Amino acid sequence: MRTCGLILLLFAWRADATSPVFSLVAEFDRIAAGPVWPGFDPRTIPFEVYDGADTYLCRHPAPPPEFAPIEGHPECRVFPGLHASMRANTAATVGGVMTATLETADPTKAPVLVHECFHVFQAREHPNWTANEATLFMYPVDDAEGLALARLELEAMSRALVAAQPACWAARVRALRQERFARLSADDVAYERGTELHEGLAQYVEGMAASRKDVRFATFGPGDVRQRGYVSGEALGRLLDRLDPGWKSKIAGSLDELLPAAEAASCDFTAAERRSSEEQARKDVARLGAERSELKQAFGAQAGWRVTVETAAGKPLLLDSFDPLNVTRLSRTEILHKRMLKLHNACGTLEILNHGSVTEAAGAHPVFDGVRQWTTAGLLDRPEVKQDGGRVEIKSSMLTLAFTEADVEWRAGAVVIRLR
Repeated sequence: MRTCGLILLLFAWRADATSPVFSLVAEFDRIAAGPVWPGFDPRTIPFEVYDGADTYLCRHPAPPPEFAPIEGHPECRVFPGLHASMRANTAATVGGVMTATLETADPTKAPVLVHECFHVFQAREHPNWTANEATLFMYPVDDAEGLALARLELEAMSRALVAAQPACWAARVRALRQERFARLSADDVAYERGTELHEGLAQYVEGMAASRKDVRFATFGPGDVRQRGYVSGEALGRLLDRLDPGWKSKIAGSLDELLPAAEAASCDFTAAERRSSEEQARKDVARLGAERSELKQAFGAQAGWRVTVETAAGKPLLLDSFDPLNVTRLSRTEILHKRMLKLHNACGTLEILNHGSVTEAAGAHPVFDGVRQWTTAGLLDRPEVKQDGGRVEIKSSMLTLAFTEADVEWRAGAVVIRLR
């Protein structure tokens, strides 16, 4: 026991001496001191940070026992390595408590930590400010006219933000949105509005904490629906700041409904501007199909080892977690997950981190009705498969897999795991 105690003290000293986490915390506290949203103080939110070597948990009311104390920093504890709760910049449950998580200890990312703390605040105070991510996979990204209208909306937002009288262009935003939303299903509309409330307002809070002067507008591709919501949500927040200082207490189901009525939109784009937007959107939608084919081909052509899990009939893999910012629909049934994915069924689980994989649907929805087959490719090393009867395990830095009632087949450069 004395030896273990000595090891713990040495580890705590090393973490204290070398980690940039505490510089991040100091910068976070500095920028979080000013009010950025009514009732929200980021410094009261527990958070978790990975510094590339260890995971730090700070200001948590009941730290899990695997997190050790750090001498001189009573607010924080440390776990050696990457903790299972740390998978993305997000809000996650740690020790039964909603906690902000940040994948880097870079002090310049302190505004991003404020963003993730706001998600914890949202979950507690505004649980309806969410979007159903299942909708994202079915969104009509091949609608060129809808894409053109969405781009004009963003341009109208940017003009409103610099106009001496913003109400005119703000009303045009609402008019364009009404025109575009008429082309979408109710679920698609709810997804966009929910993303703006959830991610767009978190982006707004991040920008305020960072003292950013401008919204970072961009030209989004047909499939960048979620990414677009970050920017449009922040832009709507900043625009409402100019129109109505009390807007934060008036939010009901959306931000766009707080804009001036569409009938007041005397500002408008020229016919040439609309034609240009439509022509570019048609080209981009046509290019999307080619890009999907190229991605699918590139995934299959990767050098290295391939691992495939095939499920038994009626026993699909179900979704635990994924990174919605890093997914691409390859076909009606196939999704490329570029960064992170975790699946399970009654036989076991698999998780892949910082590496691509492809799922094939078991039902009508490409992911949320279950996965019939999962594949990763381009692994540099031959997978170390442990097999004990029907139990199969693979464990590496990027792939963890454990199933019971499974069979293994080795092929040239590939291993197939068939679940019974």
